[in-house]
Amino acid sequence: MHSVRRTGGSEKAAKSGDTMRRKTVAEVRTRRLFSRKRKFIAGFLAAIIPGLGHIYLGLYRKGIAFIFTLLLDASALLYFSSIGMQINVPLLILLALVIPVAYFYNVYDVLQASDYVIYRRVRTSGQGGTEEQAPYRNPFTVERSAFFGIMLIVGGALMFVFYQKPRWLQFYMEHYGKLIVAGVLIAAGLWAGTREIWILLRQRRLEKKLPEEG
Repeated sequence: MHSVRRTGGSEKAAKSGDTMRRKTVAEVRTRRLFSRKRKFIAGFLAAIIPGLGHIYLGLYRKGIAFIFTLLLDASALLYFSSIGMQINVPLLILLALVIPVAYFYNVYDVLQASDYVIYRRVRTSGQGGTEEQAPYRNPFTVERSAFFGIMLIVGGALMFVFYQKPRWLQFYMEHYGKLIVAGVLIAAGLWAGTREIWILLRQRRLEKKLPEEG
């Protein structure tokens, strides 16, 4: 009798364990399907209107920053093409390149942000411990920075100047526009090089710390 009762209890425990496993597998599949749909929707919205995918993910400041950057660039193109000043080819090329660069970076960044949101949900769900987690950069840190407010103030001031069309700006751009383009390109190159060097040094420090901790 005792053996029968024990075997019956073990069968019930095995059945309950199988039921829990099936529920866990179903929940994981549902989460993965929802995450893929959310990533697709975010990428689709970013491809239609730059910045809209970030707003969909909750990155409101970053999404507004992309929209504002494109509006500011379009305002600058309209200004330099409507005042009748001497054509500054390098400046116009630089302003025209901002649109495709910002557009494709917007799509890339929103896909990276959606990956971070997916992995964060898997990690905090408590049932995705077997998932392999990738070290994605937290996109929500930008939401808490003061850069957004500074960008709005500077960009709003530039748009105001563009619509006022002052003569001093026209004179300055006609004579020093090429120097401005050269300075912007040099500054961008220095920033990109410094950033890559800093990333490499940081990776080497992390690689050195791992063997010491092990």
